[in-house]
Parts: sequence; structure tokens; C-alpha cells
Amino acid sequence: MKTDEFIKILEKYSAGQATEEEKTLVEAYFDEKKAESPILNVGIEGYKNRLYRKIESSIAQDVKAKPKPSYFKQWAIAASVALALGLFLFFRYEPNPQFNLVETTLGQKQEIQLPDGTVVVLNSGSSIRYPQQFNGDFREVALTGEAFFDVARDTLKPFIVETGEVRTRVLGTSFNINAFAESDSISVSVATGKVMVANHRLMKEILLPNEQLHYHKVTEAYRKATDKSVIDKAWTENTIHLNYKTLNEAVEVLERWFDISIEIQNAALGRKRIVGKYHDPHLEMILESLSFLLNIEFTEKSPSNYIVVPKK
Repeated sequence: MKTDEFIKILEKYSAGQATEEEKTLVEAYFDEKKAESPILNVGIEGYKNRLYRKIESSIAQDVKAKPKPSYFKQWAIAASVALALGLFLFFRYEPNPQFNLVETTLGQKQEIQLPDGTVVVLNSGSSIRYPQQFNGDFREVALTGEAFFDVARDTLKPFIVETGEVRTRVLGTSFNINAFAESDSISVSVATGKVMVANHRLMKEILLPNEQLHYHKVTEAYRKATDKSVIDKAWTENTIHLNYKTLNEAVEVLERWFDISIEIQNAALGRKRIVGKYHDPHLEMILESLSFLLNIEFTEKSPSNYIVVPKK
């Protein structure tokens, strides 16, 4: 299909006059562009609406400035559509965009430097996806798992981390995000600077140093808390910090840290809380410590498989 023909269809679509076949064509086009996006949850409706507002604004300015014959108005509409569509494609969708995907296995951590100079420490069992170059008005990355960000300051290009339905936006600061896929919550903890955390609904919170936000994925409930940020970033210094975590939560940390499997056979045990700090930890040392603190036993079924039971 020629460009001018597609522009006419876009014009009809914007005015609500497109046929079902034309609607299908336009929607398929936008769906294709959504699939090409480098960042998850692009929000294609927002870009379509922005496109149509550009068209309507341009037409309104032409008409208000000087009434013209109908043929001129049609030409203005077509030109406005072409201009807005061109801007939409140029600024948001680059031809053949290039991305990097960095993934860590269980038991592995990795430090990455992004194209803007931002340093990211990726925890075990995590992944980050980012473009080879930050073009456009934002620096956007997508994170699954946990990472500590030391963001290079750029007041003209906010840095945005996508973690499912939660977006964390900063200009230049350092913060920790915990957003493992298997967890029912997402946590953001600020070490320096200021961070804005928002979702697709009403949540929009500003966090300052030593403030955390905990977001529940299912209920979308959230709460802010104040605590030392060094606790949340302790893992970057090879330290396991169990700050009033339940045994269930502690087991999740150990499984990712040491690439093992631990089964808790008693539900009541899993709810017991622990306070502990282990620098340069060894698995045997931690299991021995937890056994003493909680009066439990770790039975080794294989070198990487353990069962937890109450101590007899």
C-alpha cells in the first residue's frame, strides 16, 4: 500500500469513519510496532492518542488562522497526518534497533556499565535489557530480578526502570530494585538522590534516601517504610543481611545465592523470623547458624537439595 493511501486511512481512523477492514489494518500496524519496541509495556494507546492530538491541534490551528476552501483543508489534514506519523515513527521506533540482554545464573552476580555511564550490579537469577544507545527523551531499561543502579546524572533524559507494572524514574541517583518474577512483591530502596515510583493506576510516590516502597503485584497495595539502605544493597558487597526475614524468605535468598533447593516441610517453621548478617558467606556456616537460632535441622538429600525439619 502506498504511503498516501495509508495516510488517508489513518485520517478516517482518527475521525472514527474507518471501515472494519481499515480499522483492522491500522490496529495491525500499531500491534506490529508494539512488538518491535525494545522496552516491555510500551503503552501503545498513549502514542496513538498523542499522534491524534498532534493531528487535531494542527488542523485546528490552520482553520483558526485563516478559513480556506475545502480542498485546502483536506490537504492540511493529509499533511498533518503525514507529519505526525513521521515524527511518531522517527522518535519512537528506530530502524533495526539493537539491544543488549544480560542474564545471570543462580549463584552469579555481574556488574554492567550502560551506554550513558550508569553502573548496574545484577544479582543472581536476574536479567536486564537495554538499548545499545539511549536515543530519544528517556533512558529506559527492563529489569527482572534484583539490581543496584548507580545512575549517571542527565537532567534532560530521565532514567526509567520497567519492572512489570511498576516504573521507577530518576535523573541521577543510586537505588536498589527487587522484582523477581516468582515473588508476589516489588521493592525499591533509595541509597542517594530522589526516585519516583509509579504504576499504571494511581500510585505515584517520591522516595528519598533510606526510604523504601513495597508493592504487592496482585492487590496493587503498597507501603512506604524507612530503614537503612545499606541493608537492601548488602548483597552487592557479598553480604547476606537477614533483617527480620521469615525462614521462607531466607530460603529464597539462599537458593538464588548458592544455586540450591531447600524444602520446608513444616509451614509453621517457614513463618519464623530471623535476624542475621553473613559476610563472604559459606553455605555450611549459614545452615549451622540457622539451625541453632531456630532449633531446626537441615537434612542433605543431595549436594544441592536440602529438607528443613524441626529439631528433635
